[in-house]
Amino acid sequence: MNSYNGRTIVEREKRHKDKLMVGGVEFQLDVAFRKYWHTVQMASVIVANRDDLEPQDIVWVHHFVEEQGLPFGGNIAYLEYNQIYCRKRGKELETLGNFILVEPITYGELGMTRTESGLRLSTKNDTDNAERIGVARLLSDKAKAAGLKDGDRVLFNVNCEYEIEVDGKVYYRMELRDIICTVDPDQKINV
Repeated sequence: MNSYNGRTIVEREKRHKDKLMVGGVEFQLDVAFRKYWHTVQMASVIVANRDDLEPQDIVWVHHFVEEQGLPFGGNIAYLEYNQIYCRKRGKELETLGNFILVEPITYGELGMTRTESGLRLSTKNDTDNAERIGVARLLSDKAKAAGLKDGDRVLFNVNCEYEIEVDGKVYYRMELRDIICTVDPDQKINV
């Protein structure tokens, strides 16, 4: 099989995450409800028509892989260049193109227990992810060339925090252009 026009052919083990564990109890999910939320976004490369991918690479991809199935049976689909976020080759994990992965920060990690007006935040907020702040973790070559470093605390654009689970850890997937600036860890932040 060959691919053309920069498309990558991938295969997933299954199309949807159909089970959820909560408190040691397994629940069956209705994947027809909000099916994109449950789309498996990890796949194995079958055919790559680009320099940064090889067959057998594991990739994390856009949930639209669900709509781009091919008529070969199983869970085979094609993807455009900008729909592949990162790859794993052996044990090495690397973001591709302009993508970076940002680790969410919780309000508690920001040291916030009271608002400026003195109101006490609920204990629930100590585990909720803070808005628009995270830690840059997996950087593309373009992000490194721009001066971003692994571990930098960053402020990012509104509504770009697309959650994706990579190797069992939840990150925000975003593009380098979504990063506004780095933030000093000692800097007071109003949220």
